Amino acid sequence: MSVKKLSQLIAITLSGGILAACGGGGGGESVSSSSTPSAVTTSSVGTITGFGSVYVNGVKFETDATEYLVDNEDAFDDSALAVGMKVKVIGTINDDGITGHARKIIYDDEVEGPIDAGSFDSVDANTVTFTVFGLPVRAHANRTVYEDGAAFETLAEGQVIEVSGYFDGNEVIASRIENNTSAGDRFELKGTVSVYDGNRITVSLVNGTDAGPFNIDPGAVLEIPPDPIGQFIELKLVSSGSDLLVVKIESHDGNLLDDSDDDVHMQGILTDDDNNGFEVNGIPLRFNADTGFSPDSLENRLAAGMEVCVEGKMNNGVMVVDELESKESDIEIEARILDISSSSAKSGSLTLDLGNGQALKVLTDNTTLFKDSSSFDLDDDGSFDLGELAAGSDFVEVQVYRDETGKLIATRIKRQDPGQKTALKAAVEAFEPGSFVTMLGIGIAVGPATEYEMNDKSSNDATGFFGALSIGDTLEVEDADADGTADVIELDD
Repeated sequence: MSVKKLSQLIAITLSGGILAACGGGGGGESVSSSSTPSAVTTSSVGTITGFGSVYVNGVKFETDATEYLVDNEDAFDDSALAVGMKVKVIGTINDDGITGHARKIIYDDEVEGPIDAGSFDSVDANTVTFTVFGLPVRAHANRTVYEDGAAFETLAEGQVIEVSGYFDGNEVIASRIENNTSAGDRFELKGTVSVYDGNRITVSLVNGTDAGPFNIDPGAVLEIPPDPIGQFIELKLVSSGSDLLVVKIESHDGNLLDDSDDDVHMQGILTDDDNNGFEVNGIPLRFNADTGFSPDSLENRLAAGMEVCVEGKMNNGVMVVDELESKESDIEIEARILDISSSSAKSGSLTLDLGNGQALKVLTDNTTLFKDSSSFDLDDDGSFDLGELAAGSDFVEVQVYRDETGKLIATRIKRQDPGQKTALKAAVEAFEPGSFVTMLGIGIAVGPATEYEMNDKSSNDATGFFGALSIGDTLEVEDADADGTADVIELDD
């Protein structure tokens, strides 16, 4: 496997969003200490879903003695990290599978630079694609975490951003986008050296696109061999008039998992490999008779593009998979919280008000990403937990999947300021033309004022809308005053 295919291993979801993380635990080397009577060593690659320690892949990692490496620089503590960053955690997981200790946490962004002119493409109302230095990026309105003034609505050509995410074989699915204007005219780019003569350099990006050639500053710091062709490197660039000038080139370890990583937990997107199999983040997967699939039916319907969590062991550059889980968030809810139940900071349930006396219960756990977008984020860390929510007043936006038992499991919860609309996106279970639709067991009425949307066009044509509707179709319904009657109902393409 090429270094370039492994380069994206570490940089939250999800056909455009943050992935639900894997559970902790599993096999590995047993170790003992007074604080952890039994634990396994692990390498865990996933999105940060919360703080108060650091939550990654469903495990609460204590960080009282943790070394941090952020953008290839030593960092003092976890204040250099943020929700939505994709990281690698090296440490131990306790027997309970949900707690552990982080010995080292590594973070490196995918790319840092201006959005290329003319590269924007609106996939749908909630998804856009663009390139940065020619590297394709996909951002989602709700599932990508935005920080430092960045927002889905204000992404623009020329805007300098830092992107963390997962490579799906074609583009980076952004888990986090940070507005990085504070960096001024300093950018970062990774790739495999394809052309180099000491004065100019061209690199091949992870998607195979060439970036460059870039002129190298005579005083540039060169931390590379004399002949770097084929080496995976990181470029530090500055703007020089209308050109970009390389001021530093450093070798970069694109392969962040190797055979020393015995017990591995990894989230990512399935891609086809070169041998009629699958990869996740450039790592080939090998299945055997002992591999477990969740749900059980997943074994016979694996396909490129699926968002998955894998657990296993590395062997000669290949992951031997112990378990593969699919936790795609295909349900979205925006609503006021009626009730909260919790057994820990992250684990519990929320009962959400869908209007007209109807409610849904959503379960949370250590894998759930908690993002605070409200004015109540007093500690300004972008995170919160169940203990910080208030029943009866707080509004949340939730991404959800339904497990095999029918329970609704939250992959991501975003706290919003009060007064937001009530909305539901899910598959249609039943409907009566001109009367109601049922989703997740919630009956939502339609009335004379209901606005219908199909194929990005709005109308009051209830007859045409219901004539095109079928059981199983995905609907997005808005109920601004939570009275149980839809104000807007949209048939998702």
